[in-house]
Amino acid sequence: MRTIGGVMLVMLAGQAQAQWYETTGQATIRNGDQAAARAQATEDAVKRALLFAGVSIRSVQQVTDGLLTQESTQVKSFGEIQQVQLVTERAHNGVFEVTIRADIFQTEPVCPTLSYKKKLLITPFKLKLPEQAVIGELFELGNVSSKLFSDKLSEISQSSWPQQLHNPINGQNLSYQERQAVQQQYGARYILSATLDDVSLGETIGTNWQFWSDADRERFFHIDVALFDLVDERMVFQQKYQTSAIWTVRKNTALDPQYHRFWRSDYGKAAERILDAAVMDVEEAIRCEPLLADVKQVRQNQVLLSIGSAHGVKVGDSFTLIHRRELTDNFGNAQEMLTVTPLVVQVTKLSHETAWAQSINNELLANVQAGDLASVAAQAEPEESDSVFPEAQP
Repeated sequence: MRTIGGVMLVMLAGQAQAQWYETTGQATIRNGDQAAARAQATEDAVKRALLFAGVSIRSVQQVTDGLLTQESTQVKSFGEIQQVQLVTERAHNGVFEVTIRADIFQTEPVCPTLSYKKKLLITPFKLKLPEQAVIGELFELGNVSSKLFSDKLSEISQSSWPQQLHNPINGQNLSYQERQAVQQQYGARYILSATLDDVSLGETIGTNWQFWSDADRERFFHIDVALFDLVDERMVFQQKYQTSAIWTVRKNTALDPQYHRFWRSDYGKAAERILDAAVMDVEEAIRCEPLLADVKQVRQNQVLLSIGSAHGVKVGDSFTLIHRRELTDNFGNAQEMLTVTPLVVQVTKLSHETAWAQSINNELLANVQAGDLASVAAQAEPEESDSVFPEAQP
């Protein structure tokens, strides 16, 4: 199974915004092909450097037979790679490891929430047609893929804090009250789900002259990944990924995805490559999403917020308070209205998932109540609000 661990070291390069980022990428050596593994490990390391630097990456992949045959990586204009240096490379225990150092210059400021981790709920992935899992007994493929996806995102992410759920939740099918309940129970705004649309067997590959074994067949791995915003009730990201690989296992042989043997097979490696691509894309999609915290308590000039050190919050960070009201539309459906206030609070005390924040100039927070929200204070000039929430009219 491909290891996706990486190391990041940041060094300032002069007084400008250019920085050196040192990262390590890894890839499995397949069929002794060290050249291909080296290329994939280098690509992995460069992507990590760009992610750590806050440079936006959008990958377009076409995957055939479990191998990445085409990829276009586009870097937006606010980030530029000055140069890339190879630091070390080595092959060890079937894995090729490459460490690079990249000089990345940012010509424009990154999004204000880049340094904060947004809590992301990851539901068990579903098999669309469970009967397709009979051959090989792949019934746990969805659950195991979900856990693997969560682990990979935890290792590479600078912008999200994934939490694995044990029960499936479809954010799009939840009512307003149900979405509120999920947010309050888990302290999370985003929920990720995925469906394995096709894990079926295709046509026979070649001619089998051995009567004691089954003919090799193509097997598909098609997955639909969706990232949903529970607050705004919108789809943040949705992408379908498709690949296939040769299935060499006999019909009556189990290849349980809970064990390493499955992920060392050609099919397992192809599936993991898809998960790697999806992890990168989800990290890219959530990195500049707004960070919202619930106001849990109000004490004169202080509020207790539902974010803490686990989210990357530090003492002294500033947040703008947002009034939250619930309205009923003409169809009797509850709708949420958010009004950005001029009130700004600064964090004075932290715990793992909560923070006490005090108003600027010790101003009393008379109109603030539990259930209101807080977002990262905009850094723009006062007359130009960068808030993602348009001020609602009373």
